[in-house]
Amino acid sequence: MALGKGAKSALNFTILFVAGIFFLISSVFIYNYILRGVFGNYAFTQSSFSLESFSAIFTPAPVTKVGVFYSKKTENMLPAGSTWIADNLGAWERFVSGNKMLFQLVTEEDLEAGKHVDLNVLILPSAKSLSDKEIAVIKKYINEGGSVIATSGTASFSADGKWRGWQFLKEVFGVTFTKELPRQVDVRYLTMRGGNPLTSEIPTGYRMKIANWDLGVAVQVLDPRTTQVGFWYDFRRDSGLVAEEIYKTGGVTYGTFGKGRFVWWGFDIISMVGTSEDYGFIDKFVRNSLYWTTYKPLGNLSDWPGNFKSAAIILTVVGDQPENVRNLLPILRSSNLKTTFLVSSEVAESNSGLIKSLGALGDFAAVVDIGYMESVNDTVNKLTNLETQTNDVKNSLSAIKNSTGETIAGIKPQYGLFNDATLMAAASSQIKYIITDSLTDRSVPKYVVKGENPMLVITKTVRDDIEIIKNYGLEDRDFQFFTYQEDIDRIIYEGGLYVFLLHTEYQLQPENVETIKDVIGYLKEKNVLLLSLPELFNWWANKNKVEVRIDARGTNRLVVAMSNTGTAIMKELIVPVDFQLDITKFTVSTEIIGTPLPKYDYNKSNRQLLMRVTDLKPNESRIYYVDYETPKI
Repeated sequence: MALGKGAKSALNFTILFVAGIFFLISSVFIYNYILRGVFGNYAFTQSSFSLESFSAIFTPAPVTKVGVFYSKKTENMLPAGSTWIADNLGAWERFVSGNKMLFQLVTEEDLEAGKHVDLNVLILPSAKSLSDKEIAVIKKYINEGGSVIATSGTASFSADGKWRGWQFLKEVFGVTFTKELPRQVDVRYLTMRGGNPLTSEIPTGYRMKIANWDLGVAVQVLDPRTTQVGFWYDFRRDSGLVAEEIYKTGGVTYGTFGKGRFVWWGFDIISMVGTSEDYGFIDKFVRNSLYWTTYKPLGNLSDWPGNFKSAAIILTVVGDQPENVRNLLPILRSSNLKTTFLVSSEVAESNSGLIKSLGALGDFAAVVDIGYMESVNDTVNKLTNLETQTNDVKNSLSAIKNSTGETIAGIKPQYGLFNDATLMAAASSQIKYIITDSLTDRSVPKYVVKGENPMLVITKTVRDDIEIIKNYGLEDRDFQFFTYQEDIDRIIYEGGLYVFLLHTEYQLQPENVETIKDVIGYLKEKNVLLLSLPELFNWWANKNKVEVRIDARGTNRLVVAMSNTGTAIMKELIVPVDFQLDITKFTVSTEIIGTPLPKYDYNKSNRQLLMRVTDLKPNESRIYYVDYETPKI
């Protein structure tokens, strides 16, 4: 029976209405799915589809407010005309504004009136003189969840400029004062540990230069809530037991007090000096301090693969008494290790049979005479020019290749120092690594690119056998081992590379060679990654071609993006991700279906997620989403 005109209209209306409802619901779900893809699992932590839920997503993130305290009482203690406090305030304003945070000057009156309570972080630059009320207000602020960055001897003087002592540092920062550093002719160095939030994107073992106009403050950490980041002890010129001096000369710490966070520096912001490269690291250090105290995510690649916190290589200089190198070979074989033999063209040519026999237990690097300088500040002597260095490098490589039958990938300047001409000369001969006795600004290799090919600069990170046996006169095996052990412990503490440099005239003497077994055994006992120099080059050069970025998206998602711009597959990468918040649960997903999920471990005590990414191919990029929930208050 045919339907009437009215019935047809009603049916069409019903179909259109149902279809409209279906498309509306589908659109909402698709929109919700897209928003979740961008901002994370907001729908599971708020009322789904509510106006409040949607508006929260699109509301701009709150501005991070940073208050910088102006201590007039401290300024009054300084000599007439001093601009120390004003200069510190100006530097902090530049850094805060440069990190896109809102700068706010906090006066003594503001602090006592409680106008600081809505700040994300309160900075106390050289606030040495504080009243009892100011101290109480600051302690309450941190204890109730505020964050503080303090520098130098905070609250060590009373309001009227009388000596109060170091009780504030002990009670709030969990450290005890050990000493004020004396002024020296040149700058003081503060060595920074790797693998922590404050040194993200800064080389492990970086030696920050602190000007001698600032009397640095050294402390020792007492409380487990506090972590030491940097230390003043300089093994190159300071005396004392290494481990003890490291722990007693803390110069940077961070931690918690009550519900809040703090960062403490034993120097002021205007005291950090150096080259343009140094200022790049200074910017990152200040940024990291601000980010950690304002709970912004931080992270970068670990220096070493797997669970290794530090690494070691063995380098052997075959110089005078070359036959002593044979004393090392049984130790290498029994330990299943290889070394890099450093040989001059003269030694190679006059001992060709011996040198050629070493190839099975390592590779070779050329010792090249490129001129002599006593130090980088030597104004009398100088290294040879680029043309001469280029010819000398090529001639040395050719002579040693003729003796060994192998291509030589590294060089060592005979007298230790090198310059930019050396890098250019090395690059023209496709050198992969330069081994130097120079004391540089880190305890890990420096990645350098000259032309198309990367190079590693392997610097002196510890005392070698020339110092231990020749300079110190240590002939006893136990004393030799103890000195090496001190440096190994320091390098492990920093997270750097232990460069075990041996000479045929000293440690390879028959009466000294047994100490090498002790050192290798201790490195293995401490789970230090033992590498050959070619293995180190492959890992470090490829690692430096992996770019990692960690960003917050919304209130409950972190985005971890990485890409491999190199030509080798990265078998395993460790990416530490600092949540900066207490997490009740989290999930890890990928942006693109089919992307391999990483393995991961979560350390609840330091709120850090360790992501283990495997088989990252050349030119491959991966994006991981980490969605998390925080405790409900």
